[in-house]
Amino acid sequence: MSAQESSPTSILSLIQRNRYAAAGLALIAAALLLPIWIVRFPPLLDYPNHLASSFVLARLQNSSYDFGQYYSVSWGLKPYIATDFLMGALGRVMPQLIAGKIVLSMGVVGLPLAAWFFLRQANPGENAPALWVLLGVHNLFFLYGFVGFYCSLAMMFLSLGLWLRWLKAPSFNLWILTFLALMATYFTHLIGFLLAGVVMGLYSITRPNLREWLRSAALLVAGVIFYFVSSRAAETQTSGANFRTLHDKLQAFMLILHGYSSVFDYVSIAAIVFFFFLAWLWNREFRWQWRWMVVASGLVIIFAVLPNGFGEGYDIDIRALPVLFVVLFATARIGRRGWQLAPLALLLFAARTFDVTNHFLVAQPEMVGMAEAFGKTPPNVRVLPIVAGHDEDPILQYYAHFWAYGVIERGWFSPYLEESPGLLPLKIAADTYTLDGFWDLNYSEKVDWTKVEADYDYVWAYDVPEYEIGLRSAGDLIYSSGKLKLFKIRK
Repeated sequence: MSAQESSPTSILSLIQRNRYAAAGLALIAAALLLPIWIVRFPPLLDYPNHLASSFVLARLQNSSYDFGQYYSVSWGLKPYIATDFLMGALGRVMPQLIAGKIVLSMGVVGLPLAAWFFLRQANPGENAPALWVLLGVHNLFFLYGFVGFYCSLAMMFLSLGLWLRWLKAPSFNLWILTFLALMATYFTHLIGFLLAGVVMGLYSITRPNLREWLRSAALLVAGVIFYFVSSRAAETQTSGANFRTLHDKLQAFMLILHGYSSVFDYVSIAAIVFFFFLAWLWNREFRWQWRWMVVASGLVIIFAVLPNGFGEGYDIDIRALPVLFVVLFATARIGRRGWQLAPLALLLFAARTFDVTNHFLVAQPEMVGMAEAFGKTPPNVRVLPIVAGHDEDPILQYYAHFWAYGVIERGWFSPYLEESPGLLPLKIAADTYTLDGFWDLNYSEKVDWTKVEADYDYVWAYDVPEYEIGLRSAGDLIYSSGKLKLFKIRK
């Protein structure tokens, strides 16, 4: 360090710059977390189901609940277990709703930090483009409440960043660290692990080094073995693959920044195109990163050829989109102009975050009204949810699994806690009557009310007026709020 750099004035300036950076990062983190913590119930589609599943897993042997009569557990070396285990473990020492918010917060803060770390390795010195990643933090999978896959994105980018660092400076310790991060990705979500392998493979094609390839492949071997030894989920599926039409595939690509406002979605996508155009126009520092252009092109092709669903899995193809979104900002070196365009990213981030927060707040009155139903039943009763969705956008169907909070609040049994052989640890052991229409929120079947009376104590009926006559013939209405009606079944 020179005498000028070590002078008290220079050191004070460095501290002040870091202080401003720290304050800026704290402000961004607060904005990211605000939608989660400002409300009692985050209105996320599948989130209550995952939260209730982790609650049950942690209390199967608890004599205060009857969960052991209805559920069983099979942990093993399966993917998808990390978030369930973590929410369950935290729920032992704090309220389950707080435990769930902490895990969500880890994903919300971890994703941009891990993406920034990845971009620093992929495109050294280009920090400004990482601010654009903020537009994709409250993404489709966050709003879906896909807790495992959403959190796996952070672990995946951390793994890729460590791997790129190992490529530049190979060491045994760094290889082990990368391996551990990839294993954490596998145990968080299988598709996150597979997408990490895809990015590694595409990038390795541009670096023809057999020794490097073999060492990189060795990082993934354990996860592949774990899958075939303990999971093999593909063998348990009851149906094959289904694909989107070309028109639907093009529409699905726009989900890369899907949120509550289509205006913000299109404006954000247009702003990113504008960002790359202005970054290139008359900029002598601009350089394309051809290796990452190969990776981005490969991810587009993978999105195009992947099926929409396979067996019980769905929205498989669009899971490549958040990865593609981050990789795009590794495809070019922009130089100083990146910081000149950064205010546009922050402005859009603020607008999108305000929109998410507002939607969370608007949903609370209905959710609080539905939550009052939990106290209308005794503990440990059997409840059949019948919930209709009427072709709404799934990110607006926060009511679909809201009944799952009753599992947490009152120890309810429900047959619709998510189970997937080979992937999820929870198993539903009780063979009770269910309606196939629940998973699509669309019912065309005739209800056998005799079986409902035999297997359940209550019916949670949301927006199903077509079953009103049958419900009143089988039970008594004990609570209603908005579109929700809770019926006590007569015995």
